[in-house]
Amino acid sequence: MRQNNEISPLCAAYLVHSRPFSESSLIVELITESHGRITAVAKGVKRKNNINKSILQQFRPLLVNWRGQGDLKTLVRIDSPTLPLPLNKTFLFSGFYLNELIIRLLTKEQPQPQIYSAYHATLIALSKELDIEQSLRQFELTLINELGHGFSFLQDIDGQDIEPSCEYCLLVDQGFMAQVNGAYLGQSLINIANRDYCDKMTKQQAKQLTRQALAPLLGNKPLHSRALFARKKQPNGQRKVT
Repeated sequence: MRQNNEISPLCAAYLVHSRPFSESSLIVELITESHGRITAVAKGVKRKNNINKSILQQFRPLLVNWRGQGDLKTLVRIDSPTLPLPLNKTFLFSGFYLNELIIRLLTKEQPQPQIYSAYHATLIALSKELDIEQSLRQFELTLINELGHGFSFLQDIDGQDIEPSCEYCLLVDQGFMAQVNGAYLGQSLINIANRDYCDKMTKQQAKQLTRQALAPLLGNKPLHSRALFARKKQPNGQRKVT
């Protein structure tokens, strides 16, 4: 076991949230590749000439280490191998949405390498302005699955293959059950399993089912990022996508 003053190994990380701690320091929430979500003090980063002031920002790949064994660590080193990933317009708001999910749903100091990898891959996709709905849905589904609440898109709760022409309802934490006038089309579920979001119906149903699956995990407190989306309008007048 590491001693209280022993420095952790250097690991990849992203900043997902920060708040003031003192006149010169911040408390930061990080998602790390090796230790999951951690909370730490970044001492002196608010000082005008601090070298880490421009490095410690959201959506910038970081390399960090820290000391301390309690809930609140102290950052020792902050480096960045590259510039921040460029997220513009709706893609930036989508990044805020990812960060809020991380803060709300990840337990501190529980290694989640698959979630970290999915987060990193999603930020890259958003920075390249790839299909925003597919990017968000894939991250949400990875998150749901890695948190132990996943379900099959190819078989129903009775072990029967999902039929393209049938309709299904989702029993959260269990899976899909055939139901007349069910909310989900079998073909859409098969498309989602194959990461095929080419048609509008599949996109709509993927969004609906991830919201249904995330709802009990998030509880009654609304997501601030969704409220932000609702206030922002795209140039064509459409609401933002979440």
